[in-house]
Amino acid sequence: MTPRADLGSRIGAWLLADYGLTIDSLEPIVGGLDPEAAVWLAVDDLGRSWAVKWTRRDTRFGLLLAGALAQSAVVGVPEQLTSRQGHPWSDRRRGRLSVSAWVLGREAFETGLAPAEWEALGRLLRRVHEEPPPPVDAVGDGPAVRRGIRRAGARSTARLRRIDRLAAAAGTGEDDDPVVARLLRAWPGIRARIVALREEAGRLRRTRTPTARVSCHGDPHLGNVLVDDAGQPWLIDFDDAVTAPREVDLMLVELGVLFTMPVTDTDRRAFHSGYGAVVLDQDRILRFGSVRAVEDLLQAVEDLLTGHPSHLPVDLETLIDGVLSEEGLAGRVEARLDRI
Repeated sequence: MTPRADLGSRIGAWLLADYGLTIDSLEPIVGGLDPEAAVWLAVDDLGRSWAVKWTRRDTRFGLLLAGALAQSAVVGVPEQLTSRQGHPWSDRRRGRLSVSAWVLGREAFETGLAPAEWEALGRLLRRVHEEPPPPVDAVGDGPAVRRGIRRAGARSTARLRRIDRLAAAAGTGEDDDPVVARLLRAWPGIRARIVALREEAGRLRRTRTPTARVSCHGDPHLGNVLVDDAGQPWLIDFDDAVTAPREVDLMLVELGVLFTMPVTDTDRRAFHSGYGAVVLDQDRILRFGSVRAVEDLLQAVEDLLTGHPSHLPVDLETLIDGVLSEEGLAGRVEARLDRI
């Protein structure tokens, strides 16, 4: 997320009008993947710290789910403030402004989790899955409950065509950016792997069996986990929350999505010790992993070809190589599919 200079000067007035908060300081936070969002650390006149987020994405379902969990005193989900509009958001500038308690703690994707912390994360995610979907119909123009697993708006076929056009327009790349040149040379092979993963996801979808849908965080990897001084994990960023088979969330534990910090067997055992007994549908794990890998690769390739900057700890070329590596999500899915 990139701080929006055009919004920064307005945030204080909006927080006072919408949430009754008088802000003493406001610090923009750089990072994240969403180009349509901005985040600030706000400190009010009582010394309380708040995470303030503005986004154009429709995150209302996730805000309602996080708010319901926090109101139920679930430890590990930050408090969500209710605006004077009566919801855990306010409508501003064709987007939504939300406020949650700032969690003081270390970022799990930088340090990893100890076994006891993995176990606590398992307990927390189980509690999320047990929460009934919030009654979105109570909101006047309430959000539809998101049920699909795709996070990107455009379908992969359309995105592939768009990337093919970008690659063709870039030519050979011999005289341009060497990173782009390397990508153009590798693109036919990358494209073939993306298409194969997409086809496997389609095959697994056609053979799926009925299952229960639960409230899911949607993206509970370690990049969305903070750990406080007591060792309690906190789940943040419910933007991708969805009602879906629990494997949508558990895929990120079973396969892992951060190639720089693979989930080990020891990590999984600790997590499941906290999560409790569950029978996982391995076909769904592979299907959801395939969809996620395709989305991550398409986004990174398109961003690199269009010159979109990376706000991740790694550059886009490293991200693409990492997802495709043995420790990356695409590599792990392909290895499991080869064993079928």
